[in-house]
Amino acid sequence: MTGPGGVGKTTVAHEVCRQLQAADVAHAMIDTDELDRVYPPPGGDPHKTDLTRRNLAAVWSNLRDAGAPRLILTMVAVSLSDELANIREAIPEARIVAVRLYASEDALLERVRRREVGSGYGHQAPRSIGQSRVMGRECGGDRSVVDTTARSVPETAREVLDHARRSAGFW
Repeated sequence: MTGPGGVGKTTVAHEVCRQLQAADVAHAMIDTDELDRVYPPPGGDPHKTDLTRRNLAAVWSNLRDAGAPRLILTMVAVSLSDELANIREAIPEARIVAVRLYASEDALLERVRRREVGSGYGHQAPRSIGQSRVMGRECGGDRSVVDTTARSVPETAREVLDHARRSAGFW
């Protein structure tokens, strides 16, 4: 799942996991934000791309060894094609179903306002709007877009799972 910061990727992913668990479907979840939360960035990797890819490969390997045959992955992928290449390098055996979450700019700003309770709003709000606009222009037939603006979290999660079922026979 991808989308701009604040669109609800992590919230929806947690709900997807709850729905999968209720259906007794084995899975794991990784939020890539947690794979590179380090400051300062490693030398030679200012965007932490290599760090994220290495950590994704390592964490997925451990989760797979623990019995998870499926992965719910969340990330801000401004360039989906670049990120898909990184995911394929980290998880070469993956059958990837990419779903982009979208929200209107007003909804996105409200969600960022609720989430960024500290000093982050002034930085994150324009960043999220910029990400959303770039993502909206990116072409590609290998992903689905789910508009979250007027949907509940459980309804959005069901639609994400429906896309996964249709696209890759997710289970």
